Amino acid sequence: MAAQSAAITGYTYDDLMLKHECPWSKEHHENPRRLSSILDRCRELNLFDRCLFVKSTKATDEDILLYHNKDLLKKLSKAPVQNIEQLKEFCQTYEDVYMNEYSFEAAKLAIGGSLNLLESIMTNQCRNGFALVRPPGHHAMKNEMNGFCLFNNIVITAKTAIEKYNSQRVLILDWDVHHGQGTQYAFYDTNKVLYISTHRYEYGEFWPQLAESDFDHIGNGDGRGYNVNIPLNKTGLKNADYLYIFFNIILPIAYEYDPDLVLVSAGYDVALGCPEGEMKITPDIFAHLTHYLKGLANGRVMVLLEGGYCLDTLAESATWTLRSLLGDPCSPLQACTNPDPIVKKTVACCKHVLKDYWQSLKVDLTEESEVWIKEAKRKQALNPLANNDNRPPKYDLTPTLVIQRTEEQAKQIEKNIKRALEIAPHVKPLERGATLLVYDELMRKFTVSNHCERPGRIVAIWKGLKSRGLDKRCTMIPSRMATREEVILVHGKDFYDDLETTKTATRKQLQSREGILRSVEYTNDVFDNALLAAGSCLNMVDAIMNDQGRNGFAIIRPPGHHAHSGMDYGFCYFNNVAICARYLQKNYNLRRILIVDFDYHMGDGVKDVFYEDPGVLYISLHCADAFPPNEGHPNDSGKDKGLGFNINIGWLNFDPPAVDADYINAFHHVILPVAYEYNPEFVLVCAGFDAAEGDRIGWGKLSACAYSQMTHMLLSLANGRVLEVLEGGYCLHQLNICGSACVAALLGDTPIRCSENAAKYPQAAVSVRTIQMIKEIHRPFWTSLFTIPNPDESAIDKLADDLEKTAIIPK
Repeated sequence: MAAQSAAITGYTYDDLMLKHECPWSKEHHENPRRLSSILDRCRELNLFDRCLFVKSTKATDEDILLYHNKDLLKKLSKAPVQNIEQLKEFCQTYEDVYMNEYSFEAAKLAIGGSLNLLESIMTNQCRNGFALVRPPGHHAMKNEMNGFCLFNNIVITAKTAIEKYNSQRVLILDWDVHHGQGTQYAFYDTNKVLYISTHRYEYGEFWPQLAESDFDHIGNGDGRGYNVNIPLNKTGLKNADYLYIFFNIILPIAYEYDPDLVLVSAGYDVALGCPEGEMKITPDIFAHLTHYLKGLANGRVMVLLEGGYCLDTLAESATWTLRSLLGDPCSPLQACTNPDPIVKKTVACCKHVLKDYWQSLKVDLTEESEVWIKEAKRKQALNPLANNDNRPPKYDLTPTLVIQRTEEQAKQIEKNIKRALEIAPHVKPLERGATLLVYDELMRKFTVSNHCERPGRIVAIWKGLKSRGLDKRCTMIPSRMATREEVILVHGKDFYDDLETTKTATRKQLQSREGILRSVEYTNDVFDNALLAAGSCLNMVDAIMNDQGRNGFAIIRPPGHHAHSGMDYGFCYFNNVAICARYLQKNYNLRRILIVDFDYHMGDGVKDVFYEDPGVLYISLHCADAFPPNEGHPNDSGKDKGLGFNINIGWLNFDPPAVDADYINAFHHVILPVAYEYNPEFVLVCAGFDAAEGDRIGWGKLSACAYSQMTHMLLSLANGRVLEVLEGGYCLHQLNICGSACVAALLGDTPIRCSENAAKYPQAAVSVRTIQMIKEIHRPFWTSLFTIPNPDESAIDKLADDLEKTAIIPK
C-alpha cells in the first residue's frame, strides 16, 4: 500500500477578498457575504481548528500568464477604479463583471492562495484542501473577464500542477450551475486535463447560452473525449438526479482516467434555494460527492469556491464539503428515487457520444438515445445562442439579481431550506468515530488437518494489521459467545441442539455426520468456535449502534454466509452476518439493512434467510458458476415482498476472471445507485477475499485496490455504519494485504489508487455482459438504474412544432 500523505486538510482565504464588491450595487449577489457566511459557519463548528491554514499570497505575473495574455493583465492592473463612470464603461466591455479598488489584488490573492494550497497538497503537507477564494474564476477566458470572474483560478492551478509538479492527468469537475466555458476553452485540445461539467442549460436558453456547452462538444485532437458536458435541461432537479449523473458518467470516466490530481470548481448555486440555479439538491449531498472524489488520485482533491447565492445553503454546502474532506461521515440522504426523465435523456445522449472513448461507458446500449439527440438539437436550434457574430459592442452593467418569486413561492422555498437543514444536522462529535476490531486467539482452536479453512487465515490478517500499525489506531472490542436465543434468530432450534452435540461426540460419531457432503468438517471445538465468531460480531454491532465506534472489521472464523437456517454448509456453521442483521432488526428496530457480499462464492445462506424480506437488501458479487451449485444466477431476484431485494451480480463463467475494474464498475453502475435508493440504516459486508489473485479456491484477479475502493465507497452510506465480517479467502499473503486494505479504508486512509490497467479498464466480456443483464432484470424494481426513456415520436414532433410557433428567432 502506498505511503499516506499527511492526514490533514488545508484551507486558504484572505480578508482582502471580503473587500471585493460591486461599487454601483452593494446588494449585488456576488458579494462579500458569500465568503463570510462560509467562514462563520465553519468557525461555528470548529472545523478550521482541525485544518492547516495555508496563507494566501499574491500570484505573480508569471503565474497569471500561464493562461491569460499580457493584454488582459495590463488592462486589469490599470483599470480606472478611482473614477466610477470610467470604471463602469471599462467593465461594460466585458460580460457581467465588476471591479473596485480591491478587486485586482483580491484576484491575485485568489490565484496565489490556490497555488499555495496546491503546493501543500502536492508536497504531502496536506492530503486535500479547500480554497475559499473570491472572485470566482471558471468563466474567465484567456483574454477576457466574464461572469463575475477576473482570472481563471482553476485553470492556472491545473496548469501549475502540470508544469511544476509534472501531473500527467488532472481531473476538473465543475458542479457550478453555470457552464465554465473559460475552463473548457483552456483544455479543449489536450488529454492532460479531463474537464467534466454539469450545468443548467435548458437547450441553450440559460446563460452563457453557448452551443459549445452541450453534450456533443467533447474536445478536439488529443482532447477528443476529454471534455464532458452534462447539460441540465430543466430546473428543480434533486439529489437523485445528480447521483444518477455521478454514477452513470462522472465516476466511471474518472476512475478510468486515473487522475494524478482532482480539482473541483465548487459552485453551490445548484443547491436548494439559490435563485440562480433553481435546483433542489440539499447541502449534505456535497459530502457524498466529495467522498467519492477522495477515492481518486491518492486522495489529492482540491476544491475551489465558485458560485452560490443563497447564503444559508451556500454556507451549509461548503461546510459539508469541508467536513467530507476532513473525513467526517456523510449524513444519510433521503431515499434517492425516480431520477427525472429529462436527466435520463441527457445521460443517455452523453453516454452515446462518449462511449467510443471510455470503456466504462460501454456497459450500456445507447443506440436508442439517438432520438433524444435529435430532439435536443431541434430544441437548441430554437434558442438564440451567443457567439462572436452577435456579441454586443457594449454590455449592460452587471445587474443585481432580481428574484421573481411570489410571496407564496418564497415562503415555500424558505420552508424547504429549513426542512433540509433540520434533516441533516451537524451532530457532535462531528469527527469520524473509532474503527473497531475484534480478534480472539481462541478462534484458532477449531482446526482440521490440511484444510484450507485453517487458523492461519485470521492470524495472517492480524499480523498484517500489526505490521502496518493499523491495530494501534483501532479500538479493540472484546469477544464473546453468542447465546442460544441470538443464534435461533436465524437458525432452527433443532439444528442448534444437534450441532451442540459435537462438543462431546466421539471421533467416530463426528465422522458419521457426513459433513463432507456439505463441505463441512466437525471437531469437538467447532460449536464453541462458531458461537464465539457469531457473538463477537454481535458485540461489534452493539458497539457501533451505541457509538463506541463508527465502523469495524470482525476477524473471525469459521465463516458463515453459506450456513442455512437448518443446515451447515460450505465451511460455515452459524450464519454470522445473517444473525447480525436479524439482531439489528430485533434489538434496534432497523428497517433497512444492506448486505454486500464480495466473496468469490455467493452467500446462499444469507440469500435464503432474507429471500422474502424487503428489510434486508442482499447484493452479491461472485462467480456464477462456482460453489454453491445452482445458486447465484442473476435471474434469482427474491420472492413475494422480497422480490427485487436479492441482487446477484454473478460474473458469468468467470472467463476471463473479473479484475478490479469490473468490481468497481459494478459498484458505480448497480450497487451504489440501488443502495442510495434503498437508503440503508446499517451496512454489513460479507468480506471474503477468495476472489483475490492467487487464492487456492477462487480464480479471481482482484488486488488490494478493489477491496480498499469497495470499502471506501460503502462508507458513504448509513452515516458510515459499516461492519465488515470475514468470510472466505485462502491465500495467506492476500489475506494479509487485503485485510489491511479494508481496515485502512475504514480508518479513513486514502483508498489504494486504481493505477493498474486491471483497475482502470473493465472487461467487455465480464462487465458489459453481466451488468447489462443485471440492469435488465432489476429495472422494474429500481428506478435509479440507467434507462433510456421510451420515445413517443409524435409527442416529440408536436412539442417541437409548438416551440417553433412560439419561439422568437432573431433575424
